[in-house]
Amino acid sequence: MSRVPNEYAGREHSYIKHRFLSEYLQAAAYKILQGRSPVFNYVDAFAGPWQLTEGSQHTDASFHRAVQRLEAVKSDLEAKGMSHLRVRPFFCEKRKRAANELRTYAKKNSSLSIRVHEGRFEDNLGDIEDGCRDGFTFTFLDPTGWNIGSDAIFDFLVRLNGEFLLNFMAAPINRHATYPRVTESFGRFLADPEWEEDFAKCPSEWSQEERILHLLKAKMKERKVATYLPVMAIKRPRQERIQMRLVLGTHSPKGVEVFRDTQGKIETLQLGIRSDLRRGPGFRTLFASNDELIAKEHELEGVGCPLNLEKAERSIIDSLKRENGTHYGQLAPWVMEDIPIRKTQLNVLMGQLKERGVVSFDLPGRTRVPKSETPIWLA
Repeated sequence: MSRVPNEYAGREHSYIKHRFLSEYLQAAAYKILQGRSPVFNYVDAFAGPWQLTEGSQHTDASFHRAVQRLEAVKSDLEAKGMSHLRVRPFFCEKRKRAANELRTYAKKNSSLSIRVHEGRFEDNLGDIEDGCRDGFTFTFLDPTGWNIGSDAIFDFLVRLNGEFLLNFMAAPINRHATYPRVTESFGRFLADPEWEEDFAKCPSEWSQEERILHLLKAKMKERKVATYLPVMAIKRPRQERIQMRLVLGTHSPKGVEVFRDTQGKIETLQLGIRSDLRRGPGFRTLFASNDELIAKEHELEGVGCPLNLEKAERSIIDSLKRENGTHYGQLAPWVMEDIPIRKTQLNVLMGQLKERGVVSFDLPGRTRVPKSETPIWLA
């Protein structure tokens, strides 16, 4: 049985992106609706629809998959006795024909209270913000390239103080970053007209898209758009090159944890899809099964793999040197932001580092895992 629905044939990277979005939204919605807020606003800033398969009934559209997953969480919690929960979707699309299709979708799903905004996202920020004045807001930013007005979007995200997921289009950005004709559009994307000077200062071994992403994340933190910006790469289905990078913007350490947990699940899916596509005539492997090959590849480059554990150890040591000790609640999210590792894997690593005499921390009784308030220092 194929891992990819038929409507995503030839667009496997989009399926991986949509699966990540759905899985993250589900986990986030359970946490938010059960604790922080009874209202979950979902903003799809560049809703499309794009390149849908004929007859798919929007099942391969991000807005459909996201709203259906959020409504499923809401229904599940209501069945368990929670009341007064609300999911409020906002779709924005600048193309008139696509916006009309969104309106048709909203009418067919009138119980979902979908609001459709036609025009550029940057031109609709005020109206969307008015609709999101209460509750938690999650914004999905999935532009087809980079020609967007980040300056206004950053202000919008700061005022809402929620979370966002950005699809950073690595492949086209990598091809065009040094073209003179796109200097101005990259300046809008980075909210910095003078970006080229900082671009030139980046390490020479970095690719063009890695430099642009570095500048974008630095500007987001400078503007206080997000405290943490973990990233996951999605490769082209049949190649080793990166097609896109998903960037979560959050102020919550829990958001970083959920991101890395979701990444672990989706990485396994991505490796499985890529392996399936490679297993054509003449394919040879030393492994007895496809699952065994997937597990081996995940061990080489996945969340919490040995290489990432080594990076995490170096990051912990460097952080403790800089800060002369800190609390685990401060240390953990910074490590997990930069390095693909789950909180459970980091907890195990901290125990191992203590046993090896690299770090020190005191735990009460039979407690084995450091708590958020646990002081950590170099041994």
